[in-house]
Amino acid sequence: MEQIIELPQEWPGIHYIGEEEINAVIQVLKAQSPFRYYGPKPRYEAREFEKEFAQFIGMEYCVAVSNGTTALQVALSALGVGPGDEVIMPGYFWVSTAGAVARLGAIPVLTDVDDSMSIDPADLEKKISKRTKAVIVVHMGGVIGQIKKIVDICKSQDIPILEDCAQAAGASQYGKMAGSFGNMSIFSFQINKNMTCGEGGAVLTNDKRLYERAFGIHDTGYIKDSEGNFVLDRPELQLWGIGCRLSDLAAAMARVQLKKLPEIVRRMRSFKHELIDIIAKYEGVRHRTIADPAGDSGGFLKMTFKDRDSAYRFKELLLKSGIKVANSGFYPIHMEEWGLHIYYNLPSLVNKRPSMGSRSVWELTENSFARDYSYEKGSLLYLDSLIERTVIFCVASNLNDQHKDVIRKAFVTTCDQLLQKR
Repeated sequence: MEQIIELPQEWPGIHYIGEEEINAVIQVLKAQSPFRYYGPKPRYEAREFEKEFAQFIGMEYCVAVSNGTTALQVALSALGVGPGDEVIMPGYFWVSTAGAVARLGAIPVLTDVDDSMSIDPADLEKKISKRTKAVIVVHMGGVIGQIKKIVDICKSQDIPILEDCAQAAGASQYGKMAGSFGNMSIFSFQINKNMTCGEGGAVLTNDKRLYERAFGIHDTGYIKDSEGNFVLDRPELQLWGIGCRLSDLAAAMARVQLKKLPEIVRRMRSFKHELIDIIAKYEGVRHRTIADPAGDSGGFLKMTFKDRDSAYRFKELLLKSGIKVANSGFYPIHMEEWGLHIYYNLPSLVNKRPSMGSRSVWELTENSFARDYSYEKGSLLYLDSLIERTVIFCVASNLNDQHKDVIRKAFVTTCDQLLQKR
């Protein structure tokens, strides 16, 4: 009987945690200074990480925060999003994206997607209204969609773009990094991201005004001068802070992971495109559109079939052909099972639940225009069709030759059983 090899989980950054991360964290502990601003012997790891990450992405300013969810909250607050506003985003996201909008009292407006599974520019143009305060472009799975068209549309109407790069650290398009296309961008460094410090995030911008607002909101509501004193005499920066600073412990680890990020992404991308070459030989299946394969971050292979039954059959055959993942790994998974990534799988959104008190944002007087907005399945027809016909295979960052051989054979065997060669 052929031995089934247990494959590693898809969590990219954690597979690269080694002595460098351990030593970096130990140095902070030895200094007894885990807080980013002061301590007995502060090392200012968060400050240095902000400089390094901004340079890596190609942006002027960076604010390190506690996680990707607070990064969204900080960025949208800095943009002035609130009741009476609409924020446009694709229907394929993570729950935090819509949640950040609703918690600020604004209305999420969903667009359909194109074959990159990002915002369809044509539908974006239809959804823009006089109430549109911002557009969130979500680079799900590290793939950047038609970003130039989206930027052109938004610039023509003076609408700021926020890039949600939670799954796209290290991704790029034609040499320009994810997170450098919009007015602001956010990142997550949670455990299953391309680089990780367990929990962490970042907000980036080239706009000094937005940076100062983001800084104040992520701290106490006020910015600080060069000596670390609060600036209290600037009315435009007298805000409410949420205290979501990144600790120096996490920042020390993030600085090491950032150095490893290009190699992590390279390894995932390389093997993902080997698998794309395999399925390209068969009829009835295609991978999602990637404008610049060299900039793909590589963590997720999405395969779309002619119908729902074929997609489920492909997933089951892959499992029977030797794909077994350790400790609750997710691949392969049919996209309908992808939980809180899908707009109609969010009861809080579909049922318009309150984020505080007894009234939802859709019941606010300022948002009376949105009371009949629907987020039920069927609201985004092309995305719904893609979800029904798509299987996701997550590519681990530390696959060895034996792992890769098992996966290649499973893909060939499954394609041979289910599909016709071209």
